[in-house]
Amino acid sequence: MRSATAVTIATGMLALAACSTSTSDSEEAGPSDDGATVPASAGFQPEAKGPAPQPAGAKPGGKIILNTKGTLDTSDPSTQYSNDAQAILRLTTRTLTQFKMDGKDSVLVPDLATDLGRKSPDGLSWTYTLKKGLKYEDGTPIKARDIAYSVKRSFATEEMPGGPTFQIEYLKGGDSYKGPWKSGEKFEGISYDDAKGTITFNLVRKMESFPYFASLTMFGGIPKAKDTKLDYRKRWVSTGPYKIKTHKLGSQLVLDRNEHWNPKTDPSRNQFPDTFEFNFGRDESATAKAIMADKGPEQFALSWEGVSPTVLRDALGPKKNQVVTGPNPCTSWEGTMDTTRIPLAVRRAVVMAWPTNAIRIASGATQFNVAPGGTLAVPQLPGFTRYSLPEGQNGQGAGNPEKARAMLKKAGKLGFELSYYYVNDTPESIKAQAAKKQGLEKAGFKLKPIGVSSDDHRAKRNNPDAPTNLGNGFTNGWCYDWPSGDSIYPPLFKSSLPRNGGVGNVKNKKLDVEMRRISEMPLAKQGPEWTKIDKKIVSEIVPVVPTWYSRASVIHGTKVGGLVIDPNQGRPNLTDLYVK
Repeated sequence: MRSATAVTIATGMLALAACSTSTSDSEEAGPSDDGATVPASAGFQPEAKGPAPQPAGAKPGGKIILNTKGTLDTSDPSTQYSNDAQAILRLTTRTLTQFKMDGKDSVLVPDLATDLGRKSPDGLSWTYTLKKGLKYEDGTPIKARDIAYSVKRSFATEEMPGGPTFQIEYLKGGDSYKGPWKSGEKFEGISYDDAKGTITFNLVRKMESFPYFASLTMFGGIPKAKDTKLDYRKRWVSTGPYKIKTHKLGSQLVLDRNEHWNPKTDPSRNQFPDTFEFNFGRDESATAKAIMADKGPEQFALSWEGVSPTVLRDALGPKKNQVVTGPNPCTSWEGTMDTTRIPLAVRRAVVMAWPTNAIRIASGATQFNVAPGGTLAVPQLPGFTRYSLPEGQNGQGAGNPEKARAMLKKAGKLGFELSYYYVNDTPESIKAQAAKKQGLEKAGFKLKPIGVSSDDHRAKRNNPDAPTNLGNGFTNGWCYDWPSGDSIYPPLFKSSLPRNGGVGNVKNKKLDVEMRRISEMPLAKQGPEWTKIDKKIVSEIVPVVPTWYSRASVIHGTKVGGLVIDPNQGRPNLTDLYVK
C-alpha cells in the first residue's frame, strides 16, 4: 500500500538485523515459494452488517502491547500513507468502506456508509449515504460535511507532503485545489447533503476501484472545529472502538476504549482489550528476544518487524507457536535503473548479472521475511497471473556474470559505469553492498558506489539532480494501496511523474494509454490486463531487477489471541486481538 513511508516494509526486507546471523543460518532458512501462492483476497460484501464476527475464545479486558522499530510520524488521517499507520488507525478511524477478515481472506464491507458506493451511469461520480447514529468519541454526530472536510485536507500537500495523491488526479478540480486552509472549502470535486447524510465525489474520469479507495483514512470524519492543522496528527478525534489516551509523537501511543463507538453499525471491528499500547523506536533484536522469552508484560506483546535472526532458531523450532506468518501486499525489486541514462541492452545485462542470492544471504533475509518474486505485483492481486521469465532474466538466483559480460561486449558497453548511493552506517547494508559490487564487477561493469547515512539516503535518491543512474527514486518496492493494478502501475510508471518521482523515469506514452484504458474497465476484468502490463514493464522496458515478495511475520507472547494477518495490509488485524 502505499508510498515511500510504507515501502520501508519492502525496501527494508533485506536488512533485518542481519549482522547477528551466519551464512549457514540464512541458507538453512532461505525463502520458500509458499508466499507466492496465496489466493486473491479482495472480494466485496456490500450487505455486511455489524456487529463484526468474534474470534473463537475472545473475551474483553486486559492490555495488548505492540513494540516496533518504526515510528508513527504520518498519523494524520487525511494524509497518512503507511501500512503501520493504516493498521493502527483502523482502531480509531472509521471510513466509508473498510476491509474485514473473513477467515484468512480480506473482504471489503461498508463501514460509515450504508453500502460500497453508488456509481452514476456515466461512471463520473460515486455517492455514499452515512449510517444513522454514528458518533465521535465525544458523542457528537458524524456528518457528511466532516467526511468532505477530511478529504479536502488531503489536498494540503504543501503543508502535509507525502500523502496519497489519487484524489488530486481523479477528483474534479483536484489539479488546482490546495485544500481548505489555502483554497477554502468550496471544491467542485465533492458535494454533500447533511440532512440526507449523503456525500458525492465528482470525477474527471472513471475510477472503477473507488470503493477500495474509500477505505483510506482520508475518508473518515474530521470536524472542522477540531482541526488543529499540523498538530492534528498528535491528537486526532476517534470514530472507532478506541480513542487516544496519550500520544508522545515518535515514542508511544496509548489507546483506551471509546464508549461512543457502536458495534451494531460496524461490521469489521471488535473491542476486546481495555487498552492498546504502542511503543515506537524499539531495538529490533532486544524486542524479539524479550517477546520470545514470554515473561511478564511481554506475554501480552507482539512485534510486526518480522523474525530477527537473533531468535531464528526458536522461531523454527521450540517456539514456532509464537510466530504467525501470512501474505503481504508488498513486493521488492533492486537495482532501479534510470531508463534515460542506461541503455536497454545494458539494463538487460544488469538483470542477468544481479546476484540476488548473494545479496539475500549477506543481508540475512529468511523465509519469514521474503518469498521468491519476479513480478511487480504480488500474487493475491485479484485476477493477476504470476508469469515466468527465462532463468537469468528475472533477477532470481545467483546471477550469470559470464552471460552478462557477453551481452555488454556485444552492445559495445563493456565497462559501463553504474553509480548509486548505498547506506554505509549499518552492517547489513555494507555486507549487501559488497555482494552487489562483487557480482556486477565480475560481469564487466564499472561500479561507483557512494556511501551515505541512513538519514540521508532517501533524500539523495529522490533528488531529481542526483548524479547516479542506479537505485534512484523514492522506493525499491511497493505495497499496493488497494488490491487493484491502478494503485500499483500508474503511481510508479506514468510519464507525468517528476524526475526520480517514480521508478526508472519511464516515459512511455503507449504505456500511459494502456494503463488508463485498463483502469476504466470493469474491476472484475482488470486483473489479466494488469498482468500484461506487469510483464511488459519487467521484460520489455526493464527499469528494475525484480527480486522478492514480502512476507508478513509477527512474533507474539503466548497471552495474545486473535492474530490473523490481513493480506491487504501485511499487518495483523488489530481489531480482532484479545488477551487470553
